[in-house]
Amino acid sequence: MNFHYSEICGALHLHTRYSDGGEGISELIDAASEVGLDYLVVTDHMTLAGRDRMGFQGKVLVDIGYEQHDAHLKNHYLVLGTRSVAGSGLSAQEYVDSVSREGGIGFIAHPMERRHYFRRFPPYPWTDWGVENFDGIELWNQMSDWMENLRSWRSVVRILFPRRFMADPPLKLRGMWDAWNRKRFVPAIGGVDAHSRKYGSGLISFTVFPIKVELKGIRTHLYLEQPLDGQNSESALATLRKALVDGHGFISNYRRGDARGSRFILTDYSQRRVGPGKRTEAIEAPATLSAEVPHTGTINLIRNGWCIATEIGRTAAFPIDKPGVYRLEISRAGKGWIYTNPFPVGSYPI
Repeated sequence: MNFHYSEICGALHLHTRYSDGGEGISELIDAASEVGLDYLVVTDHMTLAGRDRMGFQGKVLVDIGYEQHDAHLKNHYLVLGTRSVAGSGLSAQEYVDSVSREGGIGFIAHPMERRHYFRRFPPYPWTDWGVENFDGIELWNQMSDWMENLRSWRSVVRILFPRRFMADPPLKLRGMWDAWNRKRFVPAIGGVDAHSRKYGSGLISFTVFPIKVELKGIRTHLYLEQPLDGQNSESALATLRKALVDGHGFISNYRRGDARGSRFILTDYSQRRVGPGKRTEAIEAPATLSAEVPHTGTINLIRNGWCIATEIGRTAAFPIDKPGVYRLEISRAGKGWIYTNPFPVGSYPI
């Protein structure tokens, strides 16, 4: 069975003027079109405003969800596929369950924030780790990566060149993600957390993360069995959401190189070939996990949270001889570039 797919690349976790973003939806769509993105996912805080722009806007597929939080402004949850906001005053478990009942999907957002440098911009971590049945995790949040190391407004270079200093997803979070995936499949997405805020006025003003800069950072690539139906927005949105919740793809940092065209394939002993993500049938060892990327990088094979093999180049083929949760991490110049969703090998629990 050959692995055929159509790849799409987009940006998630975007805010507009409907909540605390600096741009309107039209500006987001125009910027996405200019930088060549295939889809956008807008998640303003506690509102589904802008749903009239859902669907194809030119060549860009636009989904409108929202970002939920609890009464303490913690435990943020990116929600897609519902027609209403779960409501304020709920616990994390209550809105996770509410989203599920309505047929939606949700991803825990920026779970590891811990900055304490600026009173105006406090952290909004996920604190209720007893919650069950969440759909996925935002493994890499662009704004968090930048702000967690912005210790002073004297960090002028970091402010003026925000993408240069993005490093990688939190190591502790990656370890937790690997542990969850030994029990059940938990997909990951990369989020921009776009706000595009302008500071100052007149000649003495600047914008932190202008929208085109934001959209050239963290991206989520998806492998689809069939291309999106450009004539049917409803069908295309359903396809997008299913690919996200099934984890059929990978996360990249465009600042380290355009990752479009990357191929990550697991081939089992019967020559069945699959990409990353959730599968209806278990894949068993022995197998081979291969990688092909458009730029030279350090390709690390991760099994159950541990790096067990490394290749440097544009291709790699790793033998898989035992059950486990496998994935690939690829870096360039010591900075994170690509993180695939898991390739489970064996039956749960693994």
